[in-house]
Amino acid sequence: MCGIFGLVNFTRGDSISAKLVRKCTDALAHRGPDGVGVYVDEAVGFGHRRLAIIDVDDRSNQPFVDPECNVVLTYNGEIFNYRDLHAELKAAGYHFRSSSDTEVLCKAFHRWGMDCLQRLRGMFAFGLYDRSSGRSFLVRDRMGIKPLYYMELSGRILFASQPSAILRWPETRTTISIEAISSFLSFRAVYGDGSFFERIKKVPPGHYLEIANGCSVIHEWWQLSSAKNEDAGKLSLREQLGDSVTVHTVSDVPVAALLSGGIDSSIIISEIAQRTMLSPICFTGAVVGDGYDESPYARSVAAKFGLEHRVVEIPPPDDVSLVSQLIALRCHPLGMHNEVAMFALARAVSAEHKVVLTGEGADELFAGYSRLYRLDFDYARARLLAALPSSWSTAARKRLGIAPFQPSQFDFFLRHYCHFPEDAKLSLFNKNCRSALADAGVKQASMLRDEFEEAGDNLFSRVTQFLLRHHLPALLEMVDNTTMAAGIEARVPFVDDRVIGHALSLPKLDVIRWRSIFHLLYALCRPITAFSERADTTKVILRDLYRNALPAEVLKRRKVGFALPLGKWATSEASSSFRRRLFSSCSASEQFFDMDAVREWYRRSSSSPNDAFGKQVWLLCNLELFLQQHV
Repeated sequence: MCGIFGLVNFTRGDSISAKLVRKCTDALAHRGPDGVGVYVDEAVGFGHRRLAIIDVDDRSNQPFVDPECNVVLTYNGEIFNYRDLHAELKAAGYHFRSSSDTEVLCKAFHRWGMDCLQRLRGMFAFGLYDRSSGRSFLVRDRMGIKPLYYMELSGRILFASQPSAILRWPETRTTISIEAISSFLSFRAVYGDGSFFERIKKVPPGHYLEIANGCSVIHEWWQLSSAKNEDAGKLSLREQLGDSVTVHTVSDVPVAALLSGGIDSSIIISEIAQRTMLSPICFTGAVVGDGYDESPYARSVAAKFGLEHRVVEIPPPDDVSLVSQLIALRCHPLGMHNEVAMFALARAVSAEHKVVLTGEGADELFAGYSRLYRLDFDYARARLLAALPSSWSTAARKRLGIAPFQPSQFDFFLRHYCHFPEDAKLSLFNKNCRSALADAGVKQASMLRDEFEEAGDNLFSRVTQFLLRHHLPALLEMVDNTTMAAGIEARVPFVDDRVIGHALSLPKLDVIRWRSIFHLLYALCRPITAFSERADTTKVILRDLYRNALPAEVLKRRKVGFALPLGKWATSEASSSFRRRLFSSCSASEQFFDMDAVREWYRRSSSSPNDAFGKQVWLLCNLELFLQQHV
């Protein structure tokens, strides 16, 4: 894992300052504390900050220049099957001067061109310059595990792991995107190919940008819809998971693991213990002062496999200077309050490690979010209630927590998924921004709607595809940026294309199931929050596959996130330093919001605070801290 920066001229001959390339690259120093390198010629300027994990020798430093293939590469990530590719390329006559996956990537491109991407198993974002043809490529992995941003500017394209490096280029002039702010308040992230900065875009997952002959073109090289069709059926799901965990431990430095005591991270520990010779240290977070402590579950898993276990105290999210620091390192407001917890864990891991395995992706693949994956159940109930007299249906919907029936499944889904209801969100913006968002909001909603409705013929399939295409990449970028802020590489074995292909081929009853007909009847009369993982079981196939491998209390427990009580936080002294900045007379948010409306919204909602309100306050306060740094 590293930090990459670069620029590509549309035409040769324009001078490139190595000093400026180095300056921009150093904005990513936290991502690569082990070394820095710069390559400059008349066509490209590449920079690299290295976190040495595979072949830690200086011979593998980047930017990597391969004279045999006439290729220059700056690359972030890991190719987990690089040893197999190395053997195949060596048999084909290629010579290697290192044992790194970096050199393998150069030679794979030389032999197979961009078709080499289909052969790569891993997580990656890279800039590659083919000196023979004069073409350059900016490439991002299948699911967007590794971030990659770019911007067209004055006859050249700048690119980087994070926008902060691009913003250091002296000619960069950009403003905050109002559309991005709106997306952030709805989804906690910027969905689509945009960023918080006008003109700075993301290379979408499974795409690459080709730069040649004075122009640039985006190509899609992998689709989520094709995952089912890939040959994942040669191995069972248990074998696929075990194989993925095994290859994700490939490293020339020690590997650790995050162990929450939930089923996802416990599966990873089980597979490491049974399939490898490693004995990773397991790290578990315990929130200070809130009675939230999963360590007993995690301790039982670590003990079962004879592994060392460490508990890390997670501070409450009340340190505004720490949150500001993380925002500056991410160049993005914190959308998820557990980013503070993830950073605390990452810092503890980084004292002795550079690599950590974590369980992200399992919830999206195996129906871990019951309140979202049961929306087809709520949708059917809403349709049924719509046929009743209005007075009856209104009372029943209130009791069951069900939104009014809407023919559009997409609109029904958004009511449950978005953190700010659309009308409430728009009412907080000032008049100019509301006007600007009118067309932009319709455009984004139309794009998401079309994609949602094309994703399947039922609500369950559509929700799954939406979460994999949008929610998961945003989550993965959070994990990447938060762990890299501490200088460690996070690996996600569940987000492997073979595991994904297998998971998407499963019938619904293999991932979420009612415990019995009596539990179904029980659920009919209760809101989702009351029966979730009480009347139903999520991740059914994972619990069945690991029934004899994991402690029973781990298999039976309900899903728990970092349960920070944000409703309480939003109205207590813990958030006062955040709120003072948001509501001050010199608030940066005033450029975009009607602050009188925001104050009135807070006053009204704080009279009966809940965690949904707390999350909204968290989003607005983090947005203010971000805007203070960039407006």
